[in-house]
Amino acid sequence: MGDTMTKRKHHSLYGQILQRLDTAFAKVKANRGAAGIDGESIAEFEQDLEANLAQLKRDLKEKTYAPQPVRRVYIPKASGGQRPLGIPTVRDRVVQQALRLVLEPVFEPLFCDSSYGFRPGRSAHQALDRVSGHLREGYKWVVDCDLKSYFDTIPQEALIDRVAEEVADGTVLKLIRSFLQAGVMSEGQLQRTIAGTPQGGVISPLLANIYLHGFDQLMEDRGLRLTRYADDFVILCRTQRAAERVMGNVQSYLEGQLGLTVNREKSKVVHLSEGFVFLGYEFGTWGRRPGPKAILRFKQRIRELTRRNQTIPVDKMVREQLNPYLQGWAGYFGYGQVRQRFLDYDKWIRRRLRMVQLRSWRHMKGLHRAMRQKGWKGPLPAVYVNMRRWRSSVHSLVNYALGPDWIRGLGLVSLVDFHRPTMVTVTR
Repeated sequence: MGDTMTKRKHHSLYGQILQRLDTAFAKVKANRGAAGIDGESIAEFEQDLEANLAQLKRDLKEKTYAPQPVRRVYIPKASGGQRPLGIPTVRDRVVQQALRLVLEPVFEPLFCDSSYGFRPGRSAHQALDRVSGHLREGYKWVVDCDLKSYFDTIPQEALIDRVAEEVADGTVLKLIRSFLQAGVMSEGQLQRTIAGTPQGGVISPLLANIYLHGFDQLMEDRGLRLTRYADDFVILCRTQRAAERVMGNVQSYLEGQLGLTVNREKSKVVHLSEGFVFLGYEFGTWGRRPGPKAILRFKQRIRELTRRNQTIPVDKMVREQLNPYLQGWAGYFGYGQVRQRFLDYDKWIRRRLRMVQLRSWRHMKGLHRAMRQKGWKGPLPAVYVNMRRWRSSVHSLVNYALGPDWIRGLGLVSLVDFHRPTMVTVTR
């Protein structure tokens, strides 16, 4: 990590870990999470918190503490397939959190400005703004390099060596190694972990940043426009020739010096006019907007939440399920050139809610009752509306009964209210 890290190493950090267990548990509790292989939940651990933390402190002090294997679960990947996730026990999460509280102040001042992932005071939006800024400056050739299973392939001893460049406390280094080698319990079978830092561990993001810090520093020393968020990064260049040269150098360094694997099929050099995706956003000459995969996942989720055979009232579904998702999605993807798309999505969602209501009525009498409540006078139109057909959601009678007042009564969140335009449009 450079000469600055070898001139002044940090000693006697282990005792600080013991002193941070109370704070560490508070953070673990706030982050919530499932139980590990021992089946103990956070609530159960907290029932006898003082005794549990005291025992944990004794084990650490007497050097008898040994982390248990993490519980392996799988979560769907955006690109298809499943991503393995490791869930440590609560007691191991507490120790990892205490370790992170001690190590983070040591390494944070050393990290580069180009690194944004899992760092205090930094966010994905800041990383996206950095990329937009480089594009405005005329860096329109993009080195889009993909690391294959980064967290699972970090060479463990090389990682320990990176930590040891700054940390001289051997007990802390031994503790880190014990977490890396704790193993994984998957379907009742214990699997050794000879490489990587399991995703899901509290300490894993910090260790991942430490291992790639040398790469960040090298890129910045060479004057390259790097933006990295965890294992996702892009480098912007002024010319195609420079971008292709950088791609070759980056692949050589990552594989030769760091022992990582570059996914050659997904890694590419592209011009801004072709568009590229970073952190879920698609960048192009128009600016930035949600990428194709993000939109696909969004629509799939909306369809799931607004399926027609709802078993709960529409207003409850909107309040408890739909709104929280819309707020989270629009809060992230509301920056850039998205206003018209958000208006279209809002209209589409309203149609889906009308369809849910029609399906719950099943018969015309429900629609007629709503029309009367809305103020319809005189005889009802002798028109039949199919309660099951999508096109019925834009029928004039349906729009009368389930108009803007009905939508407002549901308390539906509007995506366009989350739109935050950014100065990201660039010239060709």
